[in-house]
Amino acid sequence: MHKDLAMPHGGAVSRRLAGYVAGAWYLFVKTALWALCKVLFRLRLEGREHEPARGPFIVAANHASAIDPPIVGIALRHQAAYMAKHELLQAPVLGPLLRSIGVFPVRRGEPDRKAIRRSLEVLDAGRVLVMFPEGTRSHDGRLRAPEPGAAMIALRTGAPVLPAAVINSHRILPKGAHWPKIQQVTVRMGPPIAVPKIEGRLDHETLEEWGNRI
Repeated sequence: MHKDLAMPHGGAVSRRLAGYVAGAWYLFVKTALWALCKVLFRLRLEGREHEPARGPFIVAANHASAIDPPIVGIALRHQAAYMAKHELLQAPVLGPLLRSIGVFPVRRGEPDRKAIRRSLEVLDAGRVLVMFPEGTRSHDGRLRAPEPGAAMIALRTGAPVLPAAVINSHRILPKGAHWPKIQQVTVRMGPPIAVPKIEGRLDHETLEEWGNRI
């Protein structure tokens, strides 16, 4: 074989290098946030033994504070991808930072096919996707009725769902607050939920049933 044919394609090398850089950057940001949360919020992690050894899987967490996404990311051993509202990723400084660690936009209040397609791609690649089934933050920390998105993506892929409860975050940075308060936060993970893969039509009753299970 000619030596040039045995060499990796330049595009493949570039993608691999970009993957290493992105992974290193994600780890750096995660480590910095871990140290910060450990000091400010006395972060406790429970049930980490339930996290699957490998992807793909979906992490379904409650949502009561703007700090929930980074706290869930810290709790996971795996690198994860996230959805975030479109407006958040348009912010001058925060937007590029979020994109650099695997956050992608979703337009709320409408079927966002691009965000759905991106979610399916993440799971098809054997990765981890973090979702907040409630769709928006709770004012008082109580669970809201789930939107159908998380159930739909789980059923389309058959990816198991790792339930995660973020406890007490609504007291730290509730909806509408600008500065965090010092409170202890706990992330508690439960056993993964097995989800069937359904390729046909998903009716409202099926989505509602699995949304409530998740």
